[in-house]
Amino acid sequence: MGALDLAAVAIRSPLEAWYLVQQRLAPGRLIDRLSRLSKASGVSKPTFLLSFDCDTDRDIALSWDVHARLVDLGVTPVYAVPGEILERGAKKWRRIADSGAEFLNHGYREHTIFQNEKYISTLFYDRMTPAEVEEDIVKGHEAVTRIIGKAPQGFRVPHFGTYSSDDQLRHLHGILSRLGYRFSSSTTPYAALRYGALTRRYGIAELPVSGCVDYPMLILDSYTFRFASNRFGPKDYLEQAGRWSDLLATGRPYFLNLYADPSQVADWPEFFAAIKRLAPYSRSSYGAVLDEFNA
Repeated sequence: MGALDLAAVAIRSPLEAWYLVQQRLAPGRLIDRLSRLSKASGVSKPTFLLSFDCDTDRDIALSWDVHARLVDLGVTPVYAVPGEILERGAKKWRRIADSGAEFLNHGYREHTIFQNEKYISTLFYDRMTPAEVEEDIVKGHEAVTRIIGKAPQGFRVPHFGTYSSDDQLRHLHGILSRLGYRFSSSTTPYAALRYGALTRRYGIAELPVSGCVDYPMLILDSYTFRFASNRFGPKDYLEQAGRWSDLLATGRPYFLNLYADPSQVADWPEFFAAIKRLAPYSRSSYGAVLDEFNA
C-alpha cells in the first residue's frame, strides 16, 4: 500500500490506518494483540477452521474432489454458497452436506462470474437498499434450508470489506437475529484486531476472517495469493500458513479463520501443503468452535 492509499484510509478511519502502519513496522505486536484478544473472547487453545466461498459454477464442478482430498487430510471445510449456485448444483452440495459439512447462508443472488480467466464481482450489498439486502438474505436462508435440508446457523456477506460499517453490520446482524442465527463470519482481520476472534459488538457472534502473520491486516486467501495483481504468490501463501502453524504449535490461544474458493485451489499444490500443516488444529464447523468458546 502506497502513501496515497494509506492517506485515503486515514481520512476514513484513522485507527485502521494506524494498524496498517503497525503492520509494516511491528507486525508481531499485532499478532500478540490477537492472542490476548482471542483469549478474552473465550479461545482456550489453538484452533483452525477452513471455510469455502463457492461463488461460481466452477465451484460446483470442482468442490467434491477438493472436499474429498481435504477430508483425507483430516479437515472438513465449511461451505458458503449463494442460493442460485446451490440450486444449480443441488445434488453435489447435498453430497457434501451428507458427509458432515456445515453450510452457511451466503445470500441468494449470484455475485461473482469467472470470465476470460478472471473473477469479476457483480453484486455488492453496500450498493443495495436495506430492504434489498434483507430480501437477498432471507431468500438465501430459504435456499439453504430447502436444498441442504437444514436451516443454516451462520451467514457470510458477499465480498469481505465492502459491507463493513457499524451501521451496515448492525443492520445485517439484526436480520440474522430475527432469523434465529447464531453467528456471522463477514468481517476482515481489522475487526479481529480491534475486537477479537469473537465479538458481539453488532448483535450476534461475529467471527472475523484471519490475516497473515507477517501482514496481519491482509486476508490470507486463495484470490490474493494466486489471482490478484500484487507482489504475493503461492510460495508466500505456503510461507504464511507455515508461520501460523508454528504459532499454533506453541499452544497459544489463536483462532485461525481461513477461507478460500474451491475452484481457485483445486490444482494448487501449495494450498494442500499448507492445509496439511494446519490440520492438527482443525475444527469441522463454526458451531463446534462456538461451543469451545462457550459462546
